[in-house]
Amino acid sequence: MTKNIEQHAEGAARSLVELVRALQDRGIEYPGQAHMVHSYLTRCAGELRTAIELIETTVQQLQDRGQLMSDYRGEPLDDVLQRFTQSSDAAKDLGGELHGQLSTAYSAIGRVAYKEQPAEQQSPTDS
Repeated sequence: MTKNIEQHAEGAARSLVELVRALQDRGIEYPGQAHMVHSYLTRCAGELRTAIELIETTVQQLQDRGQLMSDYRGEPLDDVLQRFTQSSDAAKDLGGELHGQLSTAYSAIGRVAYKEQPAEQQSPTDS
């Protein structure tokens, strides 16, 4: 099960890298494409908080069962877990903020349409 979770996480990261590469190489031709990309990014951002919460819960369960220890550097486990919790809380807040901003952008881009002909080719009655 752990290997499967790791594979999903790796696959998500690789997919995001491939998306960025494709956007850099090919860009977006139509507003509908931008709308769809924003849709998927908004959905992912919305799931970030849940994913972080699930990871936190799992780490807490492992700690409760006494299955965690500090690594070879000798840093106290409580300090490591406190730093993990603080960072995770900050990440959840940022993920929520990202989701909100992407939702706004997603709504806005949905109102943008493709212009069929350049302005200089429009007839005077089109204005």
